[in-house]
Amino acid sequence: MPNKNIFQSWLTLQLKILHKRCSRGRFEHHRSAAKVHQGRRWNRPLGEAILQKQPCHTVALVATVVLILILVFCAGCTKVENGLTPDELNDENTESADSGQVDDLSGPENGEQIGPGETDENQLSDGNVEDDQQSPAGDSGAYDQSHLLVISDGNYLLALTIKETTLKSDYMPADLQPIPDYTNPSYNMQLRAEALEYLGALWNAADADGVTLHIRSAYRSYATQEGLFRDYASRHGEVEANRFSARAGQSEHQLGTAVDFGGSGVDFMAEFAQTPQGYWLGENAHHFGFAMSYTEGNEEVTGYIFEPWHFRYIGIDEATRWKDSGKTLKEYLETKPQYYE
Repeated sequence: MPNKNIFQSWLTLQLKILHKRCSRGRFEHHRSAAKVHQGRRWNRPLGEAILQKQPCHTVALVATVVLILILVFCAGCTKVENGLTPDELNDENTESADSGQVDDLSGPENGEQIGPGETDENQLSDGNVEDDQQSPAGDSGAYDQSHLLVISDGNYLLALTIKETTLKSDYMPADLQPIPDYTNPSYNMQLRAEALEYLGALWNAADADGVTLHIRSAYRSYATQEGLFRDYASRHGEVEANRFSARAGQSEHQLGTAVDFGGSGVDFMAEFAQTPQGYWLGENAHHFGFAMSYTEGNEEVTGYIFEPWHFRYIGIDEATRWKDSGKTLKEYLETKPQYYE
C-alpha cells in the first residue's frame, strides 16, 4: 500500500478538524444554555439544542472507530508485506521454488523436528534445538569445498550424493517435468521424467489403499539449496543445520529424483513414520523404485537424522535390492560404480 501513510495522515487531519468543530459546537451550546438560565435570551429549548448537537459527537465517535480499524488493517498489511505471517514462521517457513514461487518452508532438507518450524508457520520444532556458537556463514565462502569429490554425471540414478561429494553448481536435470496437481504438491514442483512416472504409480497405489499422500518438496536447484541452508545455519549454526539440511551441491533434491512426502499432521517429524502415510511408504515405496535415504538410528552413517518422509528414486530393481540388503542407502550406493571428475 504505497499511499498508506498519506491516507492515514489525511484521515487524522480530518478527524482533528471534526473534533474542533464539535468543540466549537459544544462551546456555543453551553454559552446559549448559560444565557437561558440567566434570563437574557431564549433561542430554543435546552433539550432541543442538546439533540441537535448530539450527531456531532456520534460522527466523531464513528470516525474514531473507523480510523482505529484502518490503522489496524494497515498494520496487518505491513506485516504481510514483510513476510511476517501470523504463524511466523516456518515455515518454516522460506524455501524458494525454481518455478518462481516460494515454498512454505514446511520442513528441513534433512530434519526431524528441527529447522524452519521453529520460527516459521509450520510448527516443526520440538523446542529442543540449541544453536551452536560458531558463525552461521552457510555457503557464503567460509566452507572449503576443495576436498569434495565432484560428481561427473548427475543424471546417473545411483550417484552418491553425500557430505563427501558435490554436484556442480550448474547441474540441472534436462528432463524435469511438473508434478501434477492430483498428487497434492505444496507448490509448483518438478521431478525427472522417469521418477515422476513411478511417483504417479506410487501415489495411485497408496490412494487405492486409502492413504492420501501429499508432495511437500521435490527438485531444488543449487542456488535454492544454498539459500535454504544459509537460512537454517543463521538460526541453528552450521553444525546443527548440517544434521538436517544438506549444503548446496550435496542435496539429493538437486538430482531431481528425491521427494519429501507428507499429508499427515506431523509432516517433517520423526512421528511421520507412525502415520498411515509414513507406514505405507516404509512398506511399499521400494516397489515403485523409491528408497528411504535417511533411516532411523543411522545418523553416524548417513550424516543426517531420521527422515521417514524423504525418499529417492533409484529404480525398482535397485530399490528392491537396497531394501533386501538392510543397509542405509549411502552404504548400498557405495557398493555401486561411482563417477567423479
